[in-house]
Amino acid sequence: MGAPNDNGDDDRDSDKETSRGGNGRKLGLIILLAFVAVLSVARQVAPMTMTRSRSNSSSGEHVRAISAGIIATTSRIPAKAYNLSPFINESASNSSSALRPTTITPNTDLPTQIHQGGEPSTTSLPIYLLDLTSNQTAQTTWGILAERWNRTTQYGDLFEMATSVPSLPSPVTISVRRTVVMIHCGPKTGSTTLRKACKLNLIKTCEGMELKKGQHYPEGYMDEDKLYPLIRRCTNTSHFCAKEIDMPPSFGDVPPFGDVTFVHMFPFRNYDDWAASALKQAYDRSGERGCKKTGELLERCEPSRMEIDFRKYGKTELSRFKEGVMQRMREGRGEDHMFLLYYHRELNQVLERLSDAYGVPLLPGADGKGKEKRRKGTCNAKLLRKFHNCFSSELMNLL
Repeated sequence: MGAPNDNGDDDRDSDKETSRGGNGRKLGLIILLAFVAVLSVARQVAPMTMTRSRSNSSSGEHVRAISAGIIATTSRIPAKAYNLSPFINESASNSSSALRPTTITPNTDLPTQIHQGGEPSTTSLPIYLLDLTSNQTAQTTWGILAERWNRTTQYGDLFEMATSVPSLPSPVTISVRRTVVMIHCGPKTGSTTLRKACKLNLIKTCEGMELKKGQHYPEGYMDEDKLYPLIRRCTNTSHFCAKEIDMPPSFGDVPPFGDVTFVHMFPFRNYDDWAASALKQAYDRSGERGCKKTGELLERCEPSRMEIDFRKYGKTELSRFKEGVMQRMREGRGEDHMFLLYYHRELNQVLERLSDAYGVPLLPGADGKGKEKRRKGTCNAKLLRKFHNCFSSELMNLL
């Protein structure tokens, strides 16, 4: 007779139910081996499950905290989930539903505005959108917007996936702040009209400003060292146009604007449409010679200094500019910023909405048509394909 096993409750229960003979010992041994096998499998499965859980958490949904509350952002979708090939997928282009991003369940806990204090993440930055046809306002976050803004996205797609809100946010302590509308300009989104309108408006509303001979741009248009002191000095000017401008993250470079509510306007234009129009501008300016120069750069995947420059697209500009703003917000020095993404063909109507919401005057000349008449023809289509091959995959990597 062998001594009874003492390896756990299961073994003790088996000893009670079997005889002391050889058959009992065999049965007990079988049960014991089965129990050990189950434990072995369980130990192997547990770390695998934990690994999968950690892996899913890294690519799944993340919850971001902001001083105004907690907001949920969607998972970071890899770039390969989008059609980023040089050619638009035919099945997608022939189906209206294929061009639309996946609908997101509206999030009613979105913050209304980025104010001072707290530790907001850049994915949590609130972005506002306007549907002028239905007179509705919507809000989303940069994290959601960045994931849904691909080559085929239209403005209506972004508005539909955003959360409906009653109106644009009210400025903080409106009685002691002035509203400054900063219009971030880019090629092929009305920049010719805007820089002329802002130039004349600045001369009219800011004391001491004069039109210089040969001046094509408003003061500070591409120079932040001039722009921010100008905003501080020209207290009667409500609109400032800027191109490729950053917001310095350090208050040592630019002291805090404690008495200003900034409304940052960024233009939206469908990416593929923008790229085609930007390439045509090379032809409009210099004909085949301009196309040849552009082609030489694209052969080396070098960016152009002219319109067809990925760095000047609206999403790229917004992605870069927000970094400085968010860093300043983390410092909590009393600044107030609001971001508005608008459809580029509705500029003047959007400015009218801002005038109603914030009491700022209209921008004279914003309804102009800078380059309405363009020469016929464009560069060879292969140059556009080269542009997409070189740069367009980066569109979905903007964070």
